[in-house]
Amino acid sequence: MGSYYYLISGLPEVKLSDSKAKYDINEITQSILSGLSGKDAKLFNYFIYQNDNKNLANAIAVSKGLFSPYNIHLEPSNFSKEEIQKYSNLSNLPNYMAKFLEDNKNTEWENIRHIENSLLNLYYEEMINTGNGFIREYALFMRNLKNILAALNGRALGFSGDLIFKELIGDYPLINVLTKSTAADFGLGKEVPYINNIIETFNSSDKADPYNMENIECSLVNEFLEKATSIKSFTTDNLFAYYINLTYAVSINGRNEEEGKK
Repeated sequence: MGSYYYLISGLPEVKLSDSKAKYDINEITQSILSGLSGKDAKLFNYFIYQNDNKNLANAIAVSKGLFSPYNIHLEPSNFSKEEIQKYSNLSNLPNYMAKFLEDNKNTEWENIRHIENSLLNLYYEEMINTGNGFIREYALFMRNLKNILAALNGRALGFSGDLIFKELIGDYPLINVLTKSTAADFGLGKEVPYINNIIETFNSSDKADPYNMENIECSLVNEFLEKATSIKSFTTDNLFAYYINLTYAVSINGRNEEEGKK
């Protein structure tokens, strides 16, 4: 776990609460990558792969004639728009992405969400097994968070357990609980100590807001990152946490700009 005092000190402050703040995420990303060791840059790429995942899911959905909410190529990314559109010919893929494409050559997808969830399952599994403690804990947290939120949303929409299962990522013990338990907290109060916070945030949120789920996720991820880096300074963990918050800030500010144009 390297120390990056000068690199982190030179980065612009990220304020999730400031909807008017402007960030050039492409420039910041390149600045970070240029200052990292080769080993740390390889780990950092997992956070850029989040855009590559959506770009790949979009390319597959479009090729299958399915609706996609991603009407632009998301940047920063490791693969260009031209490269991702020819995804079957891509080289230098991360292992999880190569496995996903190989395993799903003949899959008939119902919608883009199922494409994304299948890809995310392998993405999180690979992150969990990187050997990096922060990335492992972040991947475990995100996989659980997304699944709990999806299950809560499914409940709110009146979905059966079978329908909820189709909206979740992976197939591990938590999935069985989320699809079969009728308890308010899915009986997970001890195993997932933050679940009541998730449920409280979800229940008090504005369900009519189209960005409701992202707002909840952003709030809870920020809390996780603060706890994960509370006793650390200028390490790769701090740098990774900074970048995760930056991606949320850019997303939130971007949609505010779109709303302002309407």
